[in-house]
Amino acid sequence: MKSLSSLLLCLLTGISVSADSLRTIPHTVEAKATIAEIKAGMPDGWNYLGMLKPKNATEINYSLLGVGGETLDRDFADFHSYKKYLEPLGAKRLRLQSGWAKTEKERGIFDFAWLEAIIDGAIEHGLDPWLELSYGNLIYPGAGGSGLGEGLPKSEEGLSAWDRYVQKAIRLFADRVTYYEIWNEADINHRGKGETTRDMDLEYARLFVRTAEIIRREDPDAFIVGYALAGLQRRETVELFMEYLKEQNKLRLLDGFSFHAYPTNPDYNFDHVARLRATMDKYNPGIVLWQGETGAPSANQPQFALKQLDWTELSQAKWNTRHGLAHIGRGISFSQFQISDMHYKQKVRNFNTLNTKGLLKTKPDISVDRPKLAYYSFQNICSFFNDGITPEGPVEGIESHHQNLSAFSFFHAVNGKRVYALWDNSSRPGESYNRKRIELTIPEFRISNPVYIDLVSGAVYTIPEGQVSYYGTTANLKNIPLWDAPIVITDRSLVTIISN
Repeated sequence: MKSLSSLLLCLLTGISVSADSLRTIPHTVEAKATIAEIKAGMPDGWNYLGMLKPKNATEINYSLLGVGGETLDRDFADFHSYKKYLEPLGAKRLRLQSGWAKTEKERGIFDFAWLEAIIDGAIEHGLDPWLELSYGNLIYPGAGGSGLGEGLPKSEEGLSAWDRYVQKAIRLFADRVTYYEIWNEADINHRGKGETTRDMDLEYARLFVRTAEIIRREDPDAFIVGYALAGLQRRETVELFMEYLKEQNKLRLLDGFSFHAYPTNPDYNFDHVARLRATMDKYNPGIVLWQGETGAPSANQPQFALKQLDWTELSQAKWNTRHGLAHIGRGISFSQFQISDMHYKQKVRNFNTLNTKGLLKTKPDISVDRPKLAYYSFQNICSFFNDGITPEGPVEGIESHHQNLSAFSFFHAVNGKRVYALWDNSSRPGESYNRKRIELTIPEFRISNPVYIDLVSGAVYTIPEGQVSYYGTTANLKNIPLWDAPIVITDRSLVTIISN
């Protein structure tokens, strides 16, 4: 077993954490105003009970939800400015990029101090570091570039230097890190002169194997994640990678396969995810799928995923909650991209702009300004969907006249109660606060004292008498307010509420 901090040992053994260690992030003025608008849109007769109580990461033992801490290797964000927001968020995993070029600036001289401080800080705040090994290093010819899409290590000298770097990183962090990912979005690395896409894909497959072999040798208990696939539709790329592992008898090196996706409508692309799952099953059903990077911006931006669309802090929060629930509802680990806005300065790809996908708004000096609404909405999901609440998948047998309904059920392992997450999936989330009133018939309901939760705001309501009728284990629910963001119907016994 890895050597863990006393805090993590408390979590693993079930010992309670001192209340003195808990942290809270009060709602900002901006978030309060939007939450008030959301509450005002609820119909008359619905009794407001209070707000979901946030649960800190140190209070949670297990969760499918993580958050991104990427780009620290290029100083596009500041960990030490945002670290106090990590524990109250409730996410359990922090994705980090190891930054070879930041660590080895002179040949043979490795300075991991910057990364050690971040990894130790994540653990201190109750998060498991998920360390992605990348990018290249220009001090070695043929070792790839230091940013996204700037090429993989290819030369003999570059690959030997990469091997040394990986070995040193694993030896240093084996007692603190369990999860390793090899490279980021390797399927969009720039091709060399005369290279085909197939050549590029094989280069990554070979790099994955040599890197994973080092990880396994240095840390046999490590969990190794491959690809961080940018193009979810690239089926030939995935097949080629898996076939290569099979032919080399190296499938044992792959524990998880990660993918990234930024569909305009957050309910799209799951046909591609299903095909990806089928491909993994063909080679090894034990390989876990991870959504490793996805999120909406909070403003119209000229570059990056979901660019040139009208976004606000409300539509960002809606998009993120829908996309997150659509993944964990299918049992897929989900990492929210990301905790902080990022100030990109990358010469090769001509990036010099702000990426507003952060849950935290930042200042020009990259320090944190304030949390956005999306911070609190993701906090609501993290605080509620953890530990004993287990996904069952899309609801089977649900009846509704509403044609564009996403509905997922979760099961509480201890008390047997169910949780239903529902939303209107007809389009990309917008600025409207309007709700439709729908009727639902749900078999195997397993809820005796139903409450209604709006996940964007965290507001909890009792469902008025007479709007829920029971027919054996089936329930009929009338006049349920539904909008283009997730709401939850569950039993009052599962909900911890604070007054607000």
